[in-house]
Amino acid sequence: MQEFSFIHCADVHLGHQQFNEPQRFQDFAQAFKQVVTFALDKKVAFVLVSGDFFHKRSINAETLGQAVELLTPLREAEIPVIAIEGNHDKAFYQDKNSWLQFLNKQGYLFLLMPEFEEGHLVLKPWDEETRTGSWLDLPPGVRIYGISYLGVTSGSRLPEIQVYLENQGEDKKYTILMLHAAINRLMAQDLGGIKQEVIEPFREYIDYVALGHIHSRYEVDNWLFNPGSLECVHLDEYGPNKEKGFYYVKVREKETEVQHISSSYRPVYRQIISLNESISPDDAYDLIYKQLMEHRPSPGAQVQIILQGKIQYSPLKLDLKVLSEKIKSDFSSLYVEIINNTNLPEEQTLQGGASAKREEIEKLVFAQLLGADHFLQEEALDTAIKVVQDIKEMALIGEEPKELIEMLLHYGEDLITENSDVGQEAGHKEGVKE
Repeated sequence: MQEFSFIHCADVHLGHQQFNEPQRFQDFAQAFKQVVTFALDKKVAFVLVSGDFFHKRSINAETLGQAVELLTPLREAEIPVIAIEGNHDKAFYQDKNSWLQFLNKQGYLFLLMPEFEEGHLVLKPWDEETRTGSWLDLPPGVRIYGISYLGVTSGSRLPEIQVYLENQGEDKKYTILMLHAAINRLMAQDLGGIKQEVIEPFREYIDYVALGHIHSRYEVDNWLFNPGSLECVHLDEYGPNKEKGFYYVKVREKETEVQHISSSYRPVYRQIISLNESISPDDAYDLIYKQLMEHRPSPGAQVQIILQGKIQYSPLKLDLKVLSEKIKSDFSSLYVEIINNTNLPEEQTLQGGASAKREEIEKLVFAQLLGADHFLQEEALDTAIKVVQDIKEMALIGEEPKELIEMLLHYGEDLITENSDVGQEAGHKEGVKE
């Protein structure tokens, strides 16, 4: 096997015009351009995109034009791009093809997808005539398997893939598995999650697991690699231990050397400001500006300010629109968001998002509804809230009804079991006390 190198990226989210700012639309394209430039400079053998190349399932002509413009230099340099569909890329269930499938048919990339026959997942070799397949062999002596986003069924489908790999027999090729899924992440935080013990048997057949889906970098046992998104898709993705970028991977005799390359993305400035000491709106403005002057946002940054504390005047007297525009002008910020959480009970403080962020408001409402009859123990309530929120989002973006039902059945059973176990444990403790 000859020495070679490749790039592994994920969660490009091309076409995301965050906050309706035209510049953000360009930012996401510029972030992927860094990958293209690096790939051309290093003359890598191929580029992996582990899902969510696009931000939306239905894209406009300008986004498609960006994709073609960015992928063309790689095609001209004969550097193959191998992609899988993420949850943002999948076609609406009433549609036949996704936009990634369109780019695949046009030869801009190789889209690897499993097939389903009689309810079973089937992996088939790449067929250049139909431009379809689940795995692809490349000249350096590499075999790449691609599994698109499977949602709640991700963990249960892996054993089917394992059986297929076992039947392939011993192979001296360097083997990569591409997955759009989260490994060892709490279900309450991320859907499409897989426990590490489920994928552990794959070590015998897979040399490198190329993950996507989670927007911050993480690695497991120098075998499972998730590069993080290239840009901040949400403002709360910015901060310590939330690295973003892509991997530059060198392979020699099946020995893997992995280097994480941090991407350059638009700076984010997030600040929590207490207004406890303010006695009037003017006083509050002075406090806000004092902190901003002490820790000035970078020019062009996206600014998020969260106001907290107990104030004696009405929070409605704070003119946040005027204040946002003034901060944007004075500090040359691209976008300014001020969240007014003053006089809210501490346990109901909204964290991040738009002014009174929709997701957080929903969380409070769902918490009240789900916790009203005390059916769910506290340990299970957060998980139940997340399931309800995600079912709503899945329905809005057009997920197949059967996937919503599968998610309810899967996590509903887990929640009932978990809740029952916690309840029995609590009852046992009460009995001991008596």
